[in-house]
Amino acid sequence: MLRHTPFRGRFALLAGTALFAGSFAAPGFAQQAFAPNTLVVSRVVYAGDTNPARAGESFPTIFNDPNVTGIQGSIFLDSYRPEPFSRPLASLPLTATSGTGGGPIITTSFSSKSEGSLHLSADGRFLTYMGYVGPVGAEGVSNSETTNPAAQITGAAGPFFDRAVALVKYDGTFLVQPESNAFSGDNPRGAITVDGTQFYMAGNADSTENKTPAGTGPGTTIGVRLGAPGSTASTQLGTYLATDRPDESTKQHVKDNNWRGIGFFNGNLYVSKGSGGNGDDGVFQVENGTANGIPTGGTNNTIVQLLGTQATNPVTGASSPLTPFGFFFADANTLYVADEGNSTITTSVPGGTVISTTTDGQGNTTYTDLVTDPLAGLQKWSLIGGVWQLDYVLQDGLQLNEPQQVQGYSVPTYTTGLRNLTGRVNDDGTVTIYAITAQTSAISGGEPDPTRLVAITDRLAATSLSVRHQDGDAADRNRDRGDDGRLESFVTLQASRSGEVFRGVAFAPQP
Repeated sequence: MLRHTPFRGRFALLAGTALFAGSFAAPGFAQQAFAPNTLVVSRVVYAGDTNPARAGESFPTIFNDPNVTGIQGSIFLDSYRPEPFSRPLASLPLTATSGTGGGPIITTSFSSKSEGSLHLSADGRFLTYMGYVGPVGAEGVSNSETTNPAAQITGAAGPFFDRAVALVKYDGTFLVQPESNAFSGDNPRGAITVDGTQFYMAGNADSTENKTPAGTGPGTTIGVRLGAPGSTASTQLGTYLATDRPDESTKQHVKDNNWRGIGFFNGNLYVSKGSGGNGDDGVFQVENGTANGIPTGGTNNTIVQLLGTQATNPVTGASSPLTPFGFFFADANTLYVADEGNSTITTSVPGGTVISTTTDGQGNTTYTDLVTDPLAGLQKWSLIGGVWQLDYVLQDGLQLNEPQQVQGYSVPTYTTGLRNLTGRVNDDGTVTIYAITAQTSAISGGEPDPTRLVAITDRLAATSLSVRHQDGDAADRNRDRGDDGRLESFVTLQASRSGEVFRGVAFAPQP
């Protein structure tokens, strides 16, 4: 059952407290406050590979090199008005060579498609972003262990890189907080805060776990986590355990806590999981113990699945695994979920849209086809009788699995679904969602592919799509109303260039 309570008590008091001394500084760029009613997009820029062994390898095909395990890119927070192809209002270089106030740097693995989400705080004053304390152009940072000795269990000789949270204030200043006890050996996905005095974090879980001695290693640095500015330590907020499966028994269900999205609604904390072959997928509530409210710490919290595992498309009747990322509660009974889709299918004969082929030593050819997932895109769920039910999936305008040519990019890229998003409820009874597309291509599964910022407007009270959007009648697009035609149809607002990727989107923080 979904339960909601407003923020109160501890968080009301924290909202008026000051952050730790010397917290915010922003050298290397002019301080500039975020404009109201604008969108902020996290953009990651490829700046080359500093590994001498990669000399001569060019972008983007360098990511097809099996020896390349991620390359750190620079992070920028770009501000836009929510209009198609409006000029950027400002760009905040979150990655600065001097760090913040002489402190640590923060970077992101350029090719890690699940990283880079951006979140607005519950009080509306801050943005949060999670990455690594690692240099631009370095390889393997996303697979590294942290500097915490208790997390170093694989026998790796280093180097070791802590994870990090950037806390960005409404005036454009920011701090970077290293996290040495979070997601060692794997990648962080995102962080969110109530009021800037704590961080709730979600990330991937290394599939290994140290059992001798017990209690060390990735098994203690995974999951939904709680940290705070001024501290490198964090604690896990409970553990989710999926039903036993033979292929998970040796991993102690580490991947059951491989979280992707994170967010607040109505005084509660939620996360999403969509890692495919490991455990349950869907949207979950992280309860404070066994009750409503934001968890306050410790491992005695309960993680409850609200929806997921398998879902059935109400139009076609086809079932498909959910692969959710971001989500947005329009109200207590309406939930929008971004799904990246399961469209890449490898077959022995060509079937759908062929994006790549491989031939073995015996002359046998394998084709990688794209087949549209009926649940890919933006799902709308309604809470009916205490059970979340899928109403429909918004796909019109995404051009799923259609080839897109980006200037300077050597192969076509294909949109497979959506990843991170944000949204708002409008006064006219509609909801507008802003999201970042999920892409794939013949280059490393689309890891370095440029992405798009898209928008769509939906009727909050609707429980089914209009007929024209069920049959995808493109001739009727852009005719509904004066909102750039985004009613039940996606409109592209911005597109990243070759060598850049959009990863997250949030509304701009305000005083």
